[in-house]
Amino acid sequence: MAKIKTAGGAAALVSDLKLEDIQLLEKYRPKALTLREGDEEVFRVQTGEEGSISKFGVCFASATRDTAGLAEITRMIPADVTDVKEFAVDEFGPAVLLLNSVEAQAAEALTGVKEELDRVRAAVSAA
Repeated sequence: MAKIKTAGGAAALVSDLKLEDIQLLEKYRPKALTLREGDEEVFRVQTGEEGSISKFGVCFASATRDTAGLAEITRMIPADVTDVKEFAVDEFGPAVLLLNSVEAQAAEALTGVKEELDRVRAAVSAA
């Protein structure tokens, strides 16, 4: 489940997925990173040059600077904000609910992709 962390003048949305795993799914199972209602895509998780967040999706551009390497988006908290927790809920809340659903289906797809890639690697012989 995605988490929202605040520290000093910043708030960060931290995914349960590693940035590199999202990139792997973008390549091999992009549908695992979307939520659909019927034929309509309603939410997408992706990576890019700049992080962004909206009710339609999340674009991760960086990872946590620890060994976990989880995808994250950081926003500066405006100086006039008095309730940091409410700022974080307003800024990230709507997307977090949908992101959690994507993370659940993406985790299953990721396991499948990694198993398939292991089988492909096993089939490769070096000359």
